[in-house]
Amino acid sequence: MQFAVARLCLLTAVCFGLVRPIAAQTLFLPHRNGDPTTSGEKKKPTKIDFLYLMSQGTFAGATWLDGWTTDRGLQHPPMAYRENGTFLMQYAVTEGGWAGFLGNRNAFGVTAANVALDAGISGISHRLYRRGGRWRLAAIGLVTAKTVSSTLAGAHNLRLEQNMDAHVRTLTGYRGVIIWRNR
Repeated sequence: MQFAVARLCLLTAVCFGLVRPIAAQTLFLPHRNGDPTTSGEKKKPTKIDFLYLMSQGTFAGATWLDGWTTDRGLQHPPMAYRENGTFLMQYAVTEGGWAGFLGNRNAFGVTAANVALDAGISGISHRLYRRGGRWRLAAIGLVTAKTVSSTLAGAHNLRLEQNMDAHVRTLTGYRGVIIWRNR
């Protein structure tokens, strides 16, 4: 499990690291809408610049939360046993999102696809932001919408994992300790 978390952190850092340098340059590059910074001078950061950088940070955090909870859920052992070792039931978490075509229990593939999608959205938002004007607000809105979506998906995954034992108890009527194993 610790290896999977480390792998997810590395994947997120690499994907967002490829597009992150654009954010640092965005504040100091001339824009197409006739900004007075066309001479190459550094401009003073504005509230919109601050909002954009904050939205990028929360977006990376929401991507990590969604990826981490997805990875944990898909790698959760599917077999429930009673305390004495007798088989109770099989209850496997499967991918319910768009990346399910990669395999319902393919934790790495599903997580990698979601992180790659979010890195692509981050790249698009950088391009929109660099256009200047109202496009900056569109970039912030795009990132904020995906941040909310990823946060809600991560919260759903956490609730699903927390309620697994209760769901198995409801389906089987068993009230004792549930032990999860792969076989």
